[in-house]
Amino acid sequence: MNNLIQMISKFFSAVVLLSLLSGNIHAQISQNISKVIVGDAKEKSELNIQVELYNTNAEAVLLYYKPVEASEYREAEMELIGTNAGYTIPADEVVPPFLAYYIQVRMNDGSFENYPLGAPDNAPPSRIMVSIPQDKDSELIFLSPGAKGENIPEDEFFISISLLRASEKVKKEATKIYLGALDLTPNLIFAGDMILYYPDNLPKNVYMGSNQLRVELYDQEGNLYHSLVRNFIVRQTQEVELIGGKFTYRGNVKAESRNEGFSGTGQNLWYNNIGVDASAGWGNWKFNTKVYATSEEKKYLQPQNRYYLGIESDWLKVRVGDIYPVFPNLIMSGRRIRGATGRLELGAFNLHVIYGQANRAVEGALLQTYSRNNAPIASNIIGIDSVKYGNPYGEVNTGTYERKLFALRPYFGKGENFQWGLSYLHSKDDPKSIEFAARPKENVVFGSDLLVAFDDRNILFTGQAAVSLFNTDISGGTLTDAEIDSIFGTSDYINIDPQNVKDIKQYLGSFMTVNQFIGPLNPEKMSSLASEAQLQLNYFHNNISGKYIYRGNEYTSFGQSYLRLDVKGYEFSDRIRLFDNRLFITVAYESLSDNLQKTKITTTTFNKFTGTVSIFPRINMPNITLGYNRFENQSDITIFDPNYGLYAVDDITDRYFGQFNYDFIWSIRHNAVLNVSISDRKDRSLRNSNAKNFTGSLSLASDWRKNFTSFFSSTYYTSEIIATQFNYFAFSLGGKYKLMENRLILTGSIGPSFGDFKRQSFEFLAQYFIMPNFDVTFQSRVFHIPSQGTNTIVGVNTRYGF
Repeated sequence: MNNLIQMISKFFSAVVLLSLLSGNIHAQISQNISKVIVGDAKEKSELNIQVELYNTNAEAVLLYYKPVEASEYREAEMELIGTNAGYTIPADEVVPPFLAYYIQVRMNDGSFENYPLGAPDNAPPSRIMVSIPQDKDSELIFLSPGAKGENIPEDEFFISISLLRASEKVKKEATKIYLGALDLTPNLIFAGDMILYYPDNLPKNVYMGSNQLRVELYDQEGNLYHSLVRNFIVRQTQEVELIGGKFTYRGNVKAESRNEGFSGTGQNLWYNNIGVDASAGWGNWKFNTKVYATSEEKKYLQPQNRYYLGIESDWLKVRVGDIYPVFPNLIMSGRRIRGATGRLELGAFNLHVIYGQANRAVEGALLQTYSRNNAPIASNIIGIDSVKYGNPYGEVNTGTYERKLFALRPYFGKGENFQWGLSYLHSKDDPKSIEFAARPKENVVFGSDLLVAFDDRNILFTGQAAVSLFNTDISGGTLTDAEIDSIFGTSDYINIDPQNVKDIKQYLGSFMTVNQFIGPLNPEKMSSLASEAQLQLNYFHNNISGKYIYRGNEYTSFGQSYLRLDVKGYEFSDRIRLFDNRLFITVAYESLSDNLQKTKITTTTFNKFTGTVSIFPRINMPNITLGYNRFENQSDITIFDPNYGLYAVDDITDRYFGQFNYDFIWSIRHNAVLNVSISDRKDRSLRNSNAKNFTGSLSLASDWRKNFTSFFSSTYYTSEIIATQFNYFAFSLGGKYKLMENRLILTGSIGPSFGDFKRQSFEFLAQYFIMPNFDVTFQSRVFHIPSQGTNTIVGVNTRYGF
């Protein structure tokens, strides 16, 4: 025990001393996000992003991301399990030179926070640099692990690399190989063009789980010639013979008990959860399941438990439970549904079906009752059961109706050179699911999408269009013809021909409720139409794109909540690759305007220019990205208009940013990242909402030796928005130390912030491997905010792999 105490003491001493010289990127301040972990970003490869939260008060975590030249962020609801959220960006959306992203945490009380703070309007988003395949990559052949992200059984793990294609400039015997921060070079076996490594004397807990293998090639003069990384996973895998075929399975069981204390409120809460995830394979069939049960599951919240069961093969994919389906982005974009989804993929004909619960019923509360004569007019005054409650009206805290969603998409073609799809979405609130709520809603969307490619996809055309119907109150049901005649007409409540409404009822009444609250009732104005078309040309190292979008102001899809509405216009961009992908030049311009249905006093034009230069020298030099954005927003009336000058829009924003990434060796291996962003908005309208901000961050992560890694990061932010200043400086420092032949891993960090946002944080984790597949982790976090008090989180979790 004394030895253990001494080791822990040495660990924290090392953290404090060494972290002053080294670091990591995550020093953005946040009330809710502890850290963001971004996977290895490779062009046209899936990219995983994980978010760790401080507490479990989040209802949803949303990821917004886009390539540099795109005008709109894509929205994806991350899979939230306890204090962890994750999402994998599809491979075809991971393109160089970088992706911009920010994260929104939506809380159970209805509030939300964006990370980075103020993004995307008043602060720059975060950026993920995307690496590009190089010609030198082909000189190094990974035989084992082979495929990227390969799952390897523990008893089959070894490293085998071929340098058969290596250039004559390469000194093969000088090759170095690292497993994470562990240098494997002294134990390599060189056999001609082959390099082998067998983990005979390596403890299993060193390589079990996710790993990153880095191979470095050196030239005849001893200079770094090229390096390449391969990610893989080593798992405990059992194999049995089942009906003549090989059946494999693996899984994990995790359990946690955690206490959260809040000195400001005096609360002291315990949280307990358990989770099981498992997968199996048999021939071409794959099975996976996940179950997560937590004490945070409450009937007055949306579901906190998570579960699903999935089955898939080459032609069929089925998943039941909590699903995150993706349709064409005008229809649905990865929001959580509790239900079932199935995909039939036959090539020429394919089918995607979804059915489930988009919102769980959460009952409201009755606060006060009113007679018919004294009931005030307010949005939360609703009709109630007078027999049951004594009065016909009541003031309520409105609840949430149960909302079901059904979506169907038959599509033709695999999508390599051709695909045509038809989409249908119907979503409806159940008025009978709860008692205290108002205005249950219903939504129907019809859509179509098309993809056509030529010349090995160097010419690519994509397009989609959708129309929607939205009923804001279905509580009264569908109107009769007599009711339509009494409500609609030139001299009545709504100035629309009653026959038009009857026609809508005749053709669409089988799909949804038709009454005075349905819209649009004038489809010829295209207010509920959304469409876009894009042409991409990839020739002579240029990726040229032209896109047109149209979004009516009444377009609504319950499967997609982030679309920018009431806007139309075009976008042009060109991404140029030069010098064997060492230089990227990106230029983009968009011009959009609003007020499509003339529902506003003024029409505003939004122009945006983006230019970036990215340099990837690859050897002993930092990767550099420099960029510039200009946003010009101007309305068709000026401040001098005697009647409507107050509504005039006239502002220009200039934003400059730079990012520098540098992997280098100075006694030990380091990774340095420097980010700088400057923004200046000049508002010439009567609002005079001028704004300036500056953000700078610096980090340096260092592998001191095989069992110690340290990090330090810092961020400085200053802004002045409408003459109101906000400034802060934050840094974090810490490290990870492996002891007892890697059976004990200690991680610690401190992270104070100063200025207008004051907070001190401390975190300590101790992970002990009882067996390679069985570990226990102790976690302790302390956060002190001077104006609010001190919050503490202390817990224990354990994991068993099978």
